[in-house]
Amino acid sequence: MSDLQPSKKIITALLQCSCHLGGNTSDINMRQYIFGIRSDKISVIDIDLMWKKMILAARAFLSIPDTKSIVVVSNKSFGRKAVLKFCEATGATPITGRFIPGGFSNFEIPNCSEPKLLLAADAFSDSQTIEECAKTKTPVIAFCNTDNPLNFIDIAIPMNNRSPSALGAGFYILSRIILFMKNGEPMDENLRNGIESFIYRDSNELEALYQEAKREQQVNITMQGENVARGG
Repeated sequence: MSDLQPSKKIITALLQCSCHLGGNTSDINMRQYIFGIRSDKISVIDIDLMWKKMILAARAFLSIPDTKSIVVVSNKSFGRKAVLKFCEATGATPITGRFIPGGFSNFEIPNCSEPKLLLAADAFSDSQTIEECAKTKTPVIAFCNTDNPLNFIDIAIPMNNRSPSALGAGFYILSRIILFMKNGEPMDENLRNGIESFIYRDSNELEALYQEAKREQQVNITMQGENVARGG
């Protein structure tokens, strides 16, 4: 894999996790990132432009020497795991759940601090946090779906931000790009397990995955038994 170019594994992962599937409408400022529109009116995001924006976001991240002063936010419950794992990998500071108004500007609030850079999981649901950063002139990076407005956003990463798997993949791959630029760590090593570790699963999904794993295990045991019976 040449420097700063996505491997086939990364492109496949982005597609399999539906990172390229936008909404059925588009904001005028997001139309430049749309590759095409499916028959069901779903916008298809250009993977090449998505990748270029992730590279730009990684460079912006690495321009801040103190990574703890970089804040990563998600107001959505299914984005929290991805945010926490991303911060664990990169050293940034996570804020998940409801954002307290004034948390970046009102120093009478406990633990109030002005970040050097904000990374938002969703340009729409995290808009309150983004607007507060605009007041303090903090640069903002955000994952943006095709219908998201780009108000106060400096670097928009065009990506499906409504799917736990897409958001998990986006945060994981962005973390790998950052670590590649910083330390030369491979971008696509252990990609499947890495992305899975960033994806939020509710109890029903976990139970379904557990039952599927049990079925696969039983099939393997049955096949092994048949091979032994045949003398194989």
